[in-house]
Amino acid sequence: MKKSFIVFALVSIICCTSVYSQTRRDAAPYNNAIGATLGFMNGVTFKTFPTNHFALQLDLGYRFLSDYRFHYVPVVFSFNPNLMYESACGNGFYWFVGGGLNIGGSLRRYYQDGGIAHYGNFVFGLNVIGGAEYKFANIPLALQVDARPGFFLFANRHHDPYILFDYNFFNVSARYTF
Repeated sequence: MKKSFIVFALVSIICCTSVYSQTRRDAAPYNNAIGATLGFMNGVTFKTFPTNHFALQLDLGYRFLSDYRFHYVPVVFSFNPNLMYESACGNGFYWFVGGGLNIGGSLRRYYQDGGIAHYGNFVFGLNVIGGAEYKFANIPLALQVDARPGFFLFANRHHDPYILFDYNFFNVSARYTF
């Protein structure tokens, strides 16, 4: 009885992993990709498919935010990992939706007592992401268009923490796939 259960379990695991690896090749347009993103978020981008329809996208770069509280536009440097569900639409097109984090910092410059002073902000944010991707069939290139609206929490020792809305509504990414 125990031996038949062990044999059944091993055969089940082998069958499931072979079916999983076959469906993963059919579902994911590529395994990994690296490139650049431009738009509201500017920087480098890496995307991988750890499971069947789920993609992990890691972006490192900068963006501009409108700070209504202090009447200036801070430059925010951030690391933005996103976990997304991605599915095929047909003929190389894919749609995706998901969410992610923003972790980084910002440097603020202001005038004080006739001089210029600087202080940094710690930045933490949450965002949603959605868009479309096209994977070329004959060349190792994928193009992506997305929107990532969200919220940023700014914290430093000079002011109370405050939240800003991130108007990140248009980004274009080009990635080399491998």
